[in-house]
Amino acid sequence: MKRLPKPENASQTVMRRRVEEVTDVFEREQGRLRWDGEKDPLDGLVMTLLSHNTNDRNRDIAYAALMARYTSWEKVHHADFEELAGVIRPAGLNRQKAERIQALLAYLRETFGEYTANFLREMEFDEAMETLGHLKGVSFKTMSVVMCFDLGRDVFPVDTHVHRICRRIGFVPDKYDAVKTFKAMRPLVPEGKSYQLHLHLINHGRQICDARKPKCNRCLIYHLCRYGRYESGMEGPGSLKETGGQA
Repeated sequence: MKRLPKPENASQTVMRRRVEEVTDVFEREQGRLRWDGEKDPLDGLVMTLLSHNTNDRNRDIAYAALMARYTSWEKVHHADFEELAGVIRPAGLNRQKAERIQALLAYLRETFGEYTANFLREMEFDEAMETLGHLKGVSFKTMSVVMCFDLGRDVFPVDTHVHRICRRIGFVPDKYDAVKTFKAMRPLVPEGKSYQLHLHLINHGRQICDARKPKCNRCLIYHLCRYGRYESGMEGPGSLKETGGQA
């Protein structure tokens, strides 16, 4: 079996081919995932701010509570801070998140004259980051999630789980942080496949590629994964494990 290159030593062309191979395997074996269509980008920004350092369930509970308590973004903006923090407590880090949500709303009202992020519909990712990236919490991850999931842009979000799996597969060097991984993956993901690959990697991390106990013997991409073949010490499906030392 052909040995897999170290990402720090491989050309962009080689790494692009590696990412394409993994993308193709997931789509062939698990199918294409349906995008739900455009949503309000301001809703997306607030939901993503709530999602930081928590799970989807807690985010959704906090967002539902926010919508039930306040009938407009103006009311969220001018809400009593302690009350707002209490409403979104299920999301965790509630005081930090309340501060960031109100700061976002204040900036939108002051800059654009209304509580809207619809201007993002006309922007590409880099311009969107230039516009809102100075706000606390509006990171590469936050903006890429909104652009990809809410606006259907071909931007590949890198959250904690995708970052871990990209390093484990060997798409990026293990020493990379999430921002470096995001920047490195931008030219590698096949055109039009950002949404698909992101969700396939999320699902793969939940079902197979566990952070502590990956199930390499059940992995669809074992033969394309540096960790599985060279570090896990486990046999892949059909005894695909390659003999030999570290590549």
